[in-house]
Amino acid sequence: MRCAPDAVTDNKTSRPDSDRPRTATVVRPEIQALRAGAALLVVLYHLWPVRVPGGFTGVDVFFVISGFLITSHLAREATSTGSVRLGRFWARRARRLLPAAYLVLASSAVAVFIWIPQIHWVQNFREILASALYFQNWRLALDAVDYLAADNSPSVALHYWTLSVEEQFYVAWPLLMLLGLAIAARLKTRRLTVMTAVVMVATVSSFAYSLWLTYHTGPFAFFSTFARAWEFGAGALLALATAHAAAGRRRVRTLNPRVGAAISWAGLAALLYCGLRFSGSTAFPGTAALLPVLATVAVIAVGVPQTRLSPQRLLKLRFVQWTGDISYPLYLWHWPPIVILPFALGHPLGFEPRIAILVGTFAAAAFTKRFIEDPVRTGRRLGIQRTSVTFGLSLVLAMALAATCLGGIRHADAASERAQKVSERVKSDTPRCFGAASRVPGEPCDNPELDGLLVPDTTAVIKDDANYPGCKATNVITTTCVFGDRTNRTVPRVVVIGDSHARSLLPAFVRLAKQHKVLVTGHVKAGCPWSSNTYTGPNHAIAEECYQWRDSVNDWLKANADKIDIVVTTALSSTRALGSEQRRIAGYAETWRPVTERGTPIVVIKDNPSHAKNTNDCLTLKTTITPDSCATPRGKAFASFDALTLATKVVPGTRIYDFTHYYCNETSCPAVIGGVNVYRDRTHVSNTYMTTLSPYIYARLDQDSLLERRTG
Repeated sequence: MRCAPDAVTDNKTSRPDSDRPRTATVVRPEIQALRAGAALLVVLYHLWPVRVPGGFTGVDVFFVISGFLITSHLAREATSTGSVRLGRFWARRARRLLPAAYLVLASSAVAVFIWIPQIHWVQNFREILASALYFQNWRLALDAVDYLAADNSPSVALHYWTLSVEEQFYVAWPLLMLLGLAIAARLKTRRLTVMTAVVMVATVSSFAYSLWLTYHTGPFAFFSTFARAWEFGAGALLALATAHAAAGRRRVRTLNPRVGAAISWAGLAALLYCGLRFSGSTAFPGTAALLPVLATVAVIAVGVPQTRLSPQRLLKLRFVQWTGDISYPLYLWHWPPIVILPFALGHPLGFEPRIAILVGTFAAAAFTKRFIEDPVRTGRRLGIQRTSVTFGLSLVLAMALAATCLGGIRHADAASERAQKVSERVKSDTPRCFGAASRVPGEPCDNPELDGLLVPDTTAVIKDDANYPGCKATNVITTTCVFGDRTNRTVPRVVVIGDSHARSLLPAFVRLAKQHKVLVTGHVKAGCPWSSNTYTGPNHAIAEECYQWRDSVNDWLKANADKIDIVVTTALSSTRALGSEQRRIAGYAETWRPVTERGTPIVVIKDNPSHAKNTNDCLTLKTTITPDSCATPRGKAFASFDALTLATKVVPGTRIYDFTHYYCNETSCPAVIGGVNVYRDRTHVSNTYMTTLSPYIYARLDQDSLLERRTG
C-alpha cells in the first residue's frame, strides 16, 4: 500500500475545515462552493477510489482556504491593534473544531469496542489518541516509511491527519504574525509589509522543502506539516495582497468580468481534473500540488464574476452552499463507517452500503452542524465563550478520550499476552502434525486434537514475527544478527540475506542454530531485495539506504568468503519496484554471480503465498476454525512472474527450493495449517509456522549435501 489506505492502501486522505473569521463580512459563495466540491471529491474518493482516484487533492483546497481566511482575520487584528490575542484566537478555533471532532472520535472509539477485532485495537486506539491530541499526521508519517506498518489496515481515525496539520497551523501561524509585528516594531516600518515578507519567506522555504522531501521520501512528505505549510501560505499571501490593497486606500483596477469568468471556470476545471486524473502513483505534494493550490487561489481571487458567462449559478446553488456549510462534519463522519461496516456486515462493502454511507454521512453532518457545532460556537451556556472555560472543557474532553484509548490499548495488550502464553505452552509440548508437519509430501498426518486450534490466535499473531534484537539494519549491515555457537567450527555457516521475506525465514534457521546444527548470520533489511537493480519506487531515501546496505553486504561477503558455507535468500516476488521483468532477473543474477564464482552455493527459496487482505481479519470473524477457513485460491496467491526462480536458471551455483506444498494444496493456500496461524499479515509468514518448517528446510539442505563444512 502507498499509504494506504487506504490505505492503505494505500493509504491518501484529506479533510475540509469550514472555519470563517468572525466579521461582518457576508459569506463568500465561491469559498463555500470550493468547500462543497472539495468535500465531495474526498468522500467520493474514499467510497469509489477507482472512479475518483485523485480526490485526495481536496485537502489542498481546504489548506488554501484556511490560510486565506485565518490570515485575513489575523492581518486585520494585527494591523489595527499591533498585536494578536493568542488565547482568544485559539479558544475560538477550539470552539469551532473540537466539538464535532471529539464527538466523531468518541463515537468511533465505541464502534471499535463493538465491531473491530481486537487485533486492530492497538492501532485504532493509538490513532484515535493521536487525533485527539492533534499529532496524527506525524504518526502516519512515521508509519508511511515503516515497512512493518505498510500492511496496517486503515484505522477509523486515519482521516484526522489533516485536522492535525491544520491545528498545528493554527498554533504556529499567529506566532508567525507576532514575529512579523516584532520585526516591524524593531525596524519601525509598516506592519503589513513585514508580515508579508515573513509569510513569503516561510512559504517559499516550505515549498522548497516539500519538493526535496517529496522526491526523497514521498510517503513521509504527504503527511508532513512542514511540507504542507506552503499551501496555507499560498492562501495567506492572497489574503495579505488583498489587505495591502485595502490599506492603500486606492482604487483597485477591476478585472474584466469575462476574464474573471474564464479564470474561475479554469480553476474549477483544474480541480476537477486533479480529482479525476491524479492517483496514488502521483508524487505528492511536490510540484503536483501546485495545480490544485493555484487553482484554488485563482477561484478565490476572482470571486464570483458578475457575468452570464461566469459559474455563478453553479456556485450559488442551494445544495452547493449547504454542502459547503456542512463540509467539516461531512468529512468527519464519512470515513469511520467505511472502516467499520465491513466488520459489522461480515463482508466487503457493496454498492448499496456505499450509497447508505453517503446518505447517512450527509444526515449526520447536518445534525452535527445544527445541534453540536453551532450551539457551541455561538452559544452562551456554561460560559463557553470565555477563553478559560473553553480551554478547561477541551482539556477534560481530551483526557476522557485519552483514558478511553489507553484503556482499550491495555485491554488489547493483556489479551495478546494471554494468547502468547497459550501459544508458548502449545509450542513447548508440540502436538503431533503441528504446523508444517501436517503437510509432509507422501506422509499424510491428521490429528483431531488440532481441530479448531489457532496458534497464535489473531490477537497475538501481530507480535509473532522475526524481528530479532540486533537484526534491524539501517543503511549498513549489522554484525550482531548471529545465532548459534560461534566457537563451534564443525557446523556449517549459513548466511540469510534479503528483504523482510528473507527475515521471515530466520526463525527456521534460528531453531536449527539452537539445535547446534548450523551457525546463522542474518543480513536482512525490510524492503530491500538482494539485487543490483535500480529502485524505481517513490521513496528515494529508502532506495539510497537499500543501495548502501546492498553494497555493504556484498563487501562483507567478499571479505568473509572463506567463512561462509551457504547463502540463503528470498524476496517478495510480487514487487515491481525493481523495474521490468528482464531487469529484475538481471539484477538478481548480477548480484549473485560474484558469490557463486567464489565457490559459495546460493539457495533461493521460492517466495511464500500472498493474500489480497490480512487473513487475520477474516479469521477473527470465524466462530469455528476449519482447515479451509480464509483460504486463498492457489492461482491468486502467487505473482504471475517469478524473477527469483528465473534468475537461478542463468546463474550456475544457485538452486531454487520450492516449499509451496507446505503452504498450499492443489486448489488453495489455507490461512491455518496444522493448528497454526500461517500469516501475521497479508504476505509475511508467522514465526510459529516458519519454525515448524525448519526440519524440512534442513532435510533439503542435507539431501543436497550442503551441510558440510566447505571452508576454513
